[in-house]
Amino acid sequence: MLTVNRATLVGHVGRDPEIRSLPNGGRAAAFSLATSEKWTDREGKPTEATEWHRVVVYGASVEIVEAMLRKGDPVMVEGRSATRKYSDREGTERSVTEIVVAGPQGMVNVLSPRKAEEGSATATGTPE
Repeated sequence: MLTVNRATLVGHVGRDPEIRSLPNGGRAAAFSLATSEKWTDREGKPTEATEWHRVVVYGASVEIVEAMLRKGDPVMVEGRSATRKYSDREGTERSVTEIVVAGPQGMVNVLSPRKAEEGSATATGTPE
């Protein structure tokens, strides 16, 4: 049976990306992404709901993220959904679900109009 783990999100960057070096010599970028849904409720009142996503980028796409993404920029990301567990500072075990952009299936596409004069920026990840 074929299974697919693929997420495509279009939204706005919630904060400037954080870039870090990895023990294997590679680099990673992490940022929050807001996606919003708007509708009119039964009383005719406009309503909006925002969902926040954590995005982690590996490979060649890190350079694009570092150079071109800032808080508020519109962006499209494609990757896989992954949940990992960790212990916080108090030792409490927690879990976080992330969109992981890596490998040939991962992509970051900057949609910001202010980047238009620099050309469209799209990068696909490469395996680490």
